[in-house]
Amino acid sequence: MSQSPELDPNKAQQNSTPWSEAADASTGPDSEGAKVAAAVEAILEAENKKEPSLFRNRNFMLLWIAQALSQTAQNTLNLALVDYVSHLTNASPTQTAIETVAFVLPGVLFSALAGVFVDRFNKRKIMIITNLLRALLVPWLVFMSGLPIGVAIPIIFLITAVFSTISQFFGPAEGAMIPLLVSPRQLTQANSFFQITFFGATFVGFSILAPLLPRWIGAENLFTAIAILYAFCFLLVWWLPHNVEKPIEQQNDTRSMVANLWQELKEGWRFIREERQIWLAIIYLSTVQTALFILTAIGIPYIGQKGLNQPQGDIIYVLAPLSIGLGLGVVFVNRLVKPSNRARILVWATFGLGVNLFIIGLVKPLAELWVNVFDKGTPIGGPGLIAVLILGSIPFGFLIGLLNISSLTILQERSPKDIVGRVFAAYFTFANFVTIFPILFAGALGDLLGSLVPVFFLVGLTVAAVAYYGWQVNKKLEVK
Repeated sequence: MSQSPELDPNKAQQNSTPWSEAADASTGPDSEGAKVAAAVEAILEAENKKEPSLFRNRNFMLLWIAQALSQTAQNTLNLALVDYVSHLTNASPTQTAIETVAFVLPGVLFSALAGVFVDRFNKRKIMIITNLLRALLVPWLVFMSGLPIGVAIPIIFLITAVFSTISQFFGPAEGAMIPLLVSPRQLTQANSFFQITFFGATFVGFSILAPLLPRWIGAENLFTAIAILYAFCFLLVWWLPHNVEKPIEQQNDTRSMVANLWQELKEGWRFIREERQIWLAIIYLSTVQTALFILTAIGIPYIGQKGLNQPQGDIIYVLAPLSIGLGLGVVFVNRLVKPSNRARILVWATFGLGVNLFIIGLVKPLAELWVNVFDKGTPIGGPGLIAVLILGSIPFGFLIGLLNISSLTILQERSPKDIVGRVFAAYFTFANFVTIFPILFAGALGDLLGSLVPVFFLVGLTVAAVAYYGWQVNKKLEVK
């Protein structure tokens, strides 16, 4: 690359013009010209020192790949285990409900504690240990099919609960590690990239891989593949630098830490109960989470022996369109929901969610009626049933997107900045706790009745009742 020749001062004088003379007159150390020149020089220097792209940041890419693989593996395993338990227990809704609770319950007990724990210990070491433990734990699932059902099922529940408990600590450690690996100017871009990857991993793992891979390669081979993924993630985080974190001073003992955490949760809960709009937003968010987990717990048995008598892998025709609908909700929520109409839309979206669940329950009786009228003696199924499942699942996901984003916005807007963390911690704990009982009830009722059709009717009516409650609260708030 050629360099520009240096100017000789004498030649510069000879080549001067009225313009250059005027410039010389305005370039004293405190003149505006000097300030402009200094600013230009600073810009050029910053340009020369311009930071490389995130994709060229080795440490960030190691963390991002570990996130993408571990999140995909976790979402795949969670649903694959529900499918596996359903297969071993002849599609028992009670057993699939307990399996769902096994990975929800640790969130109640450890999600808030995990964040405090991560702040007090080395984040890289936490990620190394969690990935290593998960890589060592998952392979034990391979041996479950060779054990008696009465022994295998409780062990699967235990492995799921331990796995979920370990996973509670990986997410906060990973999120806290990002600012240590990128510059402040790149932090927003890095967080956005991680959020997109999170949703992508959820879609790929939960909606595609979990329904398909057990059918293609078998559950045992899937468990082996997931263990290998976690072993690879262990190596990825091992290669992260160990000198980016400052030494952490241990100021309080564990008992004091837990006591402080409990006090903060109570403060957050007290504020939530006093602020009715935040309370209502948390009710909506908890309703969405409960509906999703119930669909996870009893959806596979409903597709299979306890409902439509289709291959259990056909749950993909529910989950994949649901994810597409969720994406549409994310895209259109800002166009549809404004502060002036948000309360009304939340009520109607909740009511629509209840109607949608009721319609899911109607799919089986309507399909049987169709066959009896038009094709007697033929089992239900085929492209028509698949089309109904797809068309019913897209609006379900769309309504979930509207409810989730609008309700989370209320939490962020109306929570004081100094306690917003406590409000969210209280929300997560409450939502995970109240989700457990409806899941277990729905599964047990499905086994008791021998059909999941009435269960979907009941869940749909309950969600519609939540919409009515929201309407009543809004009326009282308008009067005030």
